[in-house]
Amino acid sequence: MRVIISVIGAFLLMVAMASHPQTLSQQEEEIKNLEGERGKAQVRGDIAKLDEVLAPEFMEINVAGQIRTKRENIEGHQSGQVHWEKFDLDELSVRVYGETAVVSGHLTRKGTFAGRDLSGQSRYTRYYVRRQGRWQAIFQHSVPAN
Repeated sequence: MRVIISVIGAFLLMVAMASHPQTLSQQEEEIKNLEGERGKAQVRGDIAKLDEVLAPEFMEINVAGQIRTKRENIEGHQSGQVHWEKFDLDELSVRVYGETAVVSGHLTRKGTFAGRDLSGQSRYTRYYVRRQGRWQAIFQHSVPAN
């Protein structure tokens, strides 16, 4: 009886271990897709998508060292001050820790803010949390990578 219980226990443990990486991989892909959607929303000026992806408490430190909130990001698009022509992401790396995800990547951008050229390259780290079944960005930090 002990042998049967041990074999069943070992089998259940193997199944649990085998399924965890797949779930983690799926979450990583979900975050990568979300990053792509967010980039496209930036170019389109898609306020609804940005509002969905950015958590109410979202805050970023941009490449100029400025702190900007979700409200400021959205208002920039609504007012037309922010205009992106290109927002290309690559070198994405995603780490998932339960209900939190950390993304690092490289951004090549072309655009303006209040008429000033914002074109260039940067590296960034963005933090997501999963709430009510969906991921939302809560913080981002960017540095120049020119």
